[in-house]
Parts: sequence; structure tokens; C-alpha cells
Amino acid sequence: MRQIPLSYGMLYFLDELEFTEAALAADEDATLLASPFTEAIGEWEGLFAQERAARRGVTRAEAVVAVRDERLDSSTKRFGAAVRAFAPELLGRFFGGAAPGQFVRKGLRAQCEKTRDVLLVEVEKLGPHHELTPFAAPLGTGSKAALAALDVRIKAKGNRQLVTNETDEWKEGVNALRTVTYAELLKIATAKKLPKSWVESFFRKPDAAKGEDVETSTTEPTDNRDG
Repeated sequence: MRQIPLSYGMLYFLDELEFTEAALAADEDATLLASPFTEAIGEWEGLFAQERAARRGVTRAEAVVAVRDERLDSSTKRFGAAVRAFAPELLGRFFGGAAPGQFVRKGLRAQCEKTRDVLLVEVEKLGPHHELTPFAAPLGTGSKAALAALDVRIKAKGNRQLVTNETDEWKEGVNALRTVTYAELLKIATAKKLPKSWVESFFRKPDAAKGEDVETSTTEPTDNRDG
């Protein structure tokens, strides 16, 4: 019997619990040890639903950030082209000495804040009739929407971490249960002169899991547009 790595997914833990519960229930010398496994199996469904909902929340938040990012970048690039056409001398004021292409490669939150605090302020100074003034509305809307999407993603990632902590605690409990049960089975085997192979038979062998997707990443993918 071995400890299950916490990086292994909830489905893998469920299979291990199901195997041992069924094995214990099938042997008259071990059946009294099955009930804690039944209880752990009962806890699994709620935790798995929470984990799935948390993962879904992060995935959907990432999708919204990607769309908002692209929309803001498009508006900024169009604005940059207009500045070059109508007022190239203002490029430095709007983009801080950087080319528009470099400006949109900033971290998304930094880009939004620069758009709000610098670019839009400078556009407003041009007056209502300047050729560049119509760009203020899409840039303002886009930066606000992107900032809101980043905030939603932060909350989604925070919730996922809380759920991960909870499921890890449950997984640690499963490993502790397996260890205690193994020890109890060894006592029974000694008392009844049963071989150690009898004890081992209540736990799924590693080879039984070959070919299964047993690991779940606990880290988020790197995002160079992170906010």
C-alpha cells in the first residue's frame, strides 16, 4: 500500500476508495473496516462538484480576459495609426515614447491603467472637434471592460485556490485512512495467520491504473498579459 500523491485527480482517489471499500466489504474478516471508506466516498461528490465549478470559473474568466484584451489592443492600434496620420508629433504624449505596438504588449492591467490615466487624459485635452477625439469612447470602454475582467479572474483564481486547499485536506484524510486501515489489516492478518498478500489485496495495485489520466496540474498556465 502506498500514499497517493496529492497531485493526482479526484477521480483517481475515488477509484482507490471504491476498490478498497468493495474489497473490505467482500471479506468477512475485514468488512467492519469498510464504513469509513463509504463515508469518504459520500464526501467525494460534493468536493468534486466544487472543484469542477472552480476550474470552470477560471476557464471562463480567462476567456473573457482574452476577448477584452484583443478588443482593447485593436482599438489602441487603430488609434495609433490615426495619431501617425493626423498628429505624429503627439505620439510621445500618448504612448510615453514607445511605439503603439510596444504599448499593447504591456501587461494588460498596466495597459488599461496607462490608457485611463494618460492616453485618455491627453485625448480630452484636444477638444471635441479633433480628429482623434472619437477614439476616446472605444478606448475608455475597452479599458474599463478589461479591468473588470481581470478583477473577475482574480476572484475566480482565489476561489479555485480555496477549493484546492479543501480537496487537498480531504485527500490527506484519505491517505491517513488508508494507512490506518493497512495497519488494522496487518493486525487481523497476524491474529488469523494470514499472509501479507491478503493485506495487500485490499488496495489497488499501481499497474491497475496504467493508461489512466491520474495527474491534475495545480498551477495556472503562465500568462504574460496577467493582471
